[in-house]
Parts: sequence; structure tokens; C-alpha cells
Amino acid sequence: MNEIIIQNNNPMENIRQSTDVAGACKEIVTKTAISIQGKKYVPVEGWMSIATAHGCVASISKVESVEGNINFVRGYKATAEIRRMTDNMLISTAEGFVGEDEPVWFGGESEVYDKQTKRKVKKILPKRPDFAIRAMAQTRALSRVCRSAFAHIVVLMDAGLSTTPAEEMSYDIEVKATESREEIVKPETKPEQKQPIKSSIEETFSKFKTAISECLLTLNLDRFIKASQTFDKYVETLPEEIYEEYSHYMTKTLTQITEQIESGDFVTSEAQRDQLIKLFPVWKNEITRVYNNQPKKDQEERIF
Repeated sequence: MNEIIIQNNNPMENIRQSTDVAGACKEIVTKTAISIQGKKYVPVEGWMSIATAHGCVASISKVESVEGNINFVRGYKATAEIRRMTDNMLISTAEGFVGEDEPVWFGGESEVYDKQTKRKVKKILPKRPDFAIRAMAQTRALSRVCRSAFAHIVVLMDAGLSTTPAEEMSYDIEVKATESREEIVKPETKPEQKQPIKSSIEETFSKFKTAISECLLTLNLDRFIKASQTFDKYVETLPEEIYEEYSHYMTKTLTQITEQIESGDFVTSEAQRDQLIKLFPVWKNEITRVYNNQPKKDQEERIF
């Protein structure tokens, strides 16, 4: 479901505001755009920057599993909404879905007994942890809700940008980003001097991403903070192409963490909030907002 509320009835004022937002967000949107089969698609980071520039915030209102039978697709569905920061007015709503017909997320079969048909049927098995599939459903919902309200902004920025959110393409975004990076990096005439340093940094970055994945899997926010603090000293030494990958990777990770804080998967303390703000100052407002909106439970560590 998509629902859009027009903010004012002055066409010229709307056009002026849209042009201003397009100019303000063009750099981050074009820089984070992902190239797939010759077309460029805007990922969730770009869409959310457009919403923020409009004085709006996108968030998830509901995530639910969709259990089907032999005739229906099973997966996760998320509902997202955009609200205006000044008065909390609802601007737009949309859904995101990840289903078992997507080979990136599901694969393999298992026989289970179906009570309706009273016989064994084949069930598709997930290829990734449930939290990752839930997170992608939320990411798609966020991209879609921003797209439903602000697709015209992307067109104003660059006619070559597709208004279809990148996360809705049937490609594994991380794999595609890696392929694009390999195409960009050209062999140098004398690579002997730089290659050892670059390889060492890439190896460190690879270990860092592995550590972050484990933190997300175990919902260990303290370990995420510690790993980020340790890796922080390497950031300024990263080659340009790796730094762009690092920036894109951390934006996705922080988006996922803030979503899970709001949903209650992570329970964070004031000290952890302050550490996150110190590490990622540009996320100060968003981290503070989700900390204030997290479910009011005892500030004790949850046991999983």
C-alpha cells in the first residue's frame, strides 16, 4: 500500500523545494548508486538522504513472517512509513518483501507434512539467517517508501538513474558491489610498491567485516563498538576504492543496527549510545532518536 499526502498546494514552491533537495543530495545519491547491467540504481542510503533533506524520517512500523502452503510464497514482509519531523504527519507508507522464490536468499528443499493436503510437500529452505532476511525486507520497505514519495527527486538529479530501488533487483548487492569495484581498479604500471600495503589493508578490512557480521548475528553491540574502535585507526589509510566500500558497508550496518534497536532486538544503554555517536558523529541525530524510541525494557543485557 502506498499513501502520499501533499505538503502544500503551491506548484512553484514544490518545484523549488524539489530542485533544492536534488542539488543538496546529488553527490551522496550518485556516489552510492550501484551499477547493474549498465543501469544505475539508488540504494537505501541515497533514498533516506533524500527523505532527510525534505525534513522527513523513514522508519519501519511492522515486520511479519508470511507463512504459505504449497501454492504460496513464504517469506518476510515489512511495512515502512515516512513522517514529517516537524509535526509527525504521515507522508507515505509502503511494503517490502523477501520471498522463497529468490535464490539469493533461499535455496534447497526439505519434505514436510502439510496438514491441509495431508501429504508431504517440498519446502524451500533459507540460505541465510532469519535476521538477515528480515533486515532485507525492512531495507526494501524503506527504499520503496522513500521512492513512492520522492522518485521525482532522483529524476531531477540524473536522468540516467533508475527510480527502482537497488535492493529490489534480483542481484546480491554485496557481490555486485565487489564486481563493480574490481572493474574500476585498473592494474598500475608499477604495482610492486603499493600492492603489499593495499593487500594488508584489504586483509584487515576483510577481517573487520567478518567480525561485524558475527556481531550482528549474535546481537552483540559491545563487540561491534569495540571492533569499530579498533578498525577506526585504519580508516584514514584506506585507498579511495576501499574507503568507498567501507563507507557504504558501515552505512548499511548502522541502518540495520538502528532498525534492530527500535524493534527491540538490540537493547542499548546510554553509554553505548554515546560510544556510537563518538564513532559515527554524522549519525548522532539518528542514533539518539532510535535510542529514545527503543522499547522501554530493563536496561539489562538480553540472553540469546
